[in-house]
Amino acid sequence: MAAKHSIVNNNYLLVLRLLGNLLLLEGMLLLVPGAVSATFGETDWQAFAIAASATILSGGVLSLAGRKVRSQVLFRREGYLLTSLAWVFFSAFGMMPFLLSEEPLTIADAFFETMSGFTTTGATVITDVEAQSHGILFWRALMQWVGGLGIVLFILAVLPSLNQAGSLPMFNAEITGVTHDKLHPRIRQTARSLWTIYVLLTAMLFVLLWLGPMDCFDALCQAMCTLSTGGFSTRNTGISAWHSDYVAAVLSLFMLVGGVNFILLYLFAHGNIKALFKNDVFRAYIMTVSLFTLVICVAMCLSGTPCSVSDYLFKPVFLVSSAITSTGFSYGNYEAWGPLALGAILVMMIFGACAGSTTGGMKIDRILVMLKNVHVQVHRTLYPLHVKNISLNGSILSNENLRRVAAFASVYLALTTVATLVLCAFGVSVDDSFFACASSISNNGLGYGITGAEGSYSLLPDTGKWILSALMLIGRLEIFTVVALFTRGFWHR
Repeated sequence: MAAKHSIVNNNYLLVLRLLGNLLLLEGMLLLVPGAVSATFGETDWQAFAIAASATILSGGVLSLAGRKVRSQVLFRREGYLLTSLAWVFFSAFGMMPFLLSEEPLTIADAFFETMSGFTTTGATVITDVEAQSHGILFWRALMQWVGGLGIVLFILAVLPSLNQAGSLPMFNAEITGVTHDKLHPRIRQTARSLWTIYVLLTAMLFVLLWLGPMDCFDALCQAMCTLSTGGFSTRNTGISAWHSDYVAAVLSLFMLVGGVNFILLYLFAHGNIKALFKNDVFRAYIMTVSLFTLVICVAMCLSGTPCSVSDYLFKPVFLVSSAITSTGFSYGNYEAWGPLALGAILVMMIFGACAGSTTGGMKIDRILVMLKNVHVQVHRTLYPLHVKNISLNGSILSNENLRRVAAFASVYLALTTVATLVLCAFGVSVDDSFFACASSISNNGLGYGITGAEGSYSLLPDTGKWILSALMLIGRLEIFTVVALFTRGFWHR
C-alpha cells in the first residue's frame, strides 16, 4: 500500500511540475502582446508585464514544488487531469490583462473572454472592441491561435519535457474525434508536423488579407482567428467593417480549410491527394456545406429581405463556413433571414466540421457514424440474421467506438439541456438560453436574441457566464476528459 501511495503522490507531483512548465511558457507568451502595446505607445504594456511576471513566478513555484519527483511517466488519469488543468490555469492567468487594462473587465467577464479565446469559441463580452488597445486585441487573437490546434498540442511541439513524461495520455485527452490518428510514431513529431501546416496556412491567409483592404495588424489578427476558427475580430461590426466581398471569399475558403482534419491537410500538402478525396468524413463535410448553403439561399429568398446578386454569391457561403466550422464570424444580419436560417445555423453549430481540425461541435465524423448506425439498425430489423458492420474511412468500428459515440451524443445534449434550464432560472428566455448554451458547448460563438446582433453576451448574468465558460471547456475537450474528473472512480486507484 505504501508503494502504491508513493506512486500516486509522485504522479501528482509530476502534474504540478509540468503544470508549472506550462505556466512558464504562458508567461513568455504574455510578453508578446505587451511588446505590441509598447510598440503602439499604449500603457497596457504594464498590464501584460504584471500578468507575465505573476504567471512566470507561479509557474516557477509549481515547478520547484515538483522538482524532487522520481516518476517521469504520466498515466492516463494524470494525463486527463493535466490537460484539463492546463486549460483552466491558462485561462485563469490569461485573464489578468483584461482585469488590469485601461478598459478593465470584471472577473466573470475576464474569465469568460479568456476561456472563449483559448477554446476558440469567439463569444465576447466586450461591447466596444475598437476601444481596446492593440495589445489586448492581439492577445485575443493569440489566445485563439494557440488554442486552435490545442494548448497541449502546442506545448507538446515546443516542450521536450512533456514528451519525456508521457505525451500519449495528454494527446488522447485533447485530440478530437471517434479515433485518434497519428502521423508519426512519436507524438512530438506529429505535433510539430501539424503545427507546421497550421503556421504556413496562417501565413498564407495573412498575406492574402494584407493584399486586400486590411492593414498589417488587422490582417494578422484576422488570420490567426480564422485558421483557429475562433472568430474574435478587431472591429465592432466584425468582417462587415471592411465591406469587401474579397475578404468574405478569402475567409470563407480558409474557414473551410480550418474545418478539415489537419492530418489530411498534411498528407495533401505532401502530395497524397487521394487521402483527402477518398476520406468518408471529408466527402460528407463537403456535401453538408453544399446542402446548408442551398438552405441559407432559400431562407434569404423566403425572408423577403432585399438582397443583391453579390449577397447571394458570398453571404450564404460565408455564413455556412462560419457556422459549421464554429468560427462565429458574421457578415450581414443573419437574424433577419428568418427562422429557417436560424434553425440551419443551430444544426450546423451542433454538427461541427471534421475531427482533427480546429473546430467545435459534435463533428461530422460522429454524425456520419450515427447515421450509418441508424441504417444498420433498420437493416437488422428487416433482416435479423444478417451481419452488417459499420466502417469509417475503410476501418470497421468496434462496438466500443459505437458506444462511445452514442454516449457522447447523449451527454452532449443532456448538458446543453441542463445548462439551458439553469440559464432560464436566471431570467433568460428559453430560446436565448438554448442558443447560447448550444453555441458555447459547440465552441461556436454566434449569438441570437440577447446575445445576437442587437445584444451581447455581457448582458447575461455572471452565473450564466460561468456556466457558459464551463460549457466551452467541456465542449473543447470533448466532454469525457472533463466529466471524468468529477467521478469517484477517477480519484481511486
